[in-house]
Amino acid sequence: MSHQSINNPVINNLIGLSRHHCTQALSNQGVDSIEFGHWLAIPSQRLLLVFRHQQCVAIDEYQLAA
Repeated sequence: MSHQSINNPVINNLIGLSRHHCTQALSNQGVDSIEFGHWLAIPSQRLLLVFRHQQCVAIDEYQLAA
């Protein structure tokens, strides 16, 4: 899913930020996140922030496994 169709301005503004700044921005808004590999998961939104060279380059939705 394109990050432009996500109806959350806080999350949309994370594109281009460093992993540290993304984590800090989410924490400041009271949004829990989980760091792993090249991703930062936001379970409450079912979103993954994708990082390349420590910079957020994409936001994708995910579904829970059955």
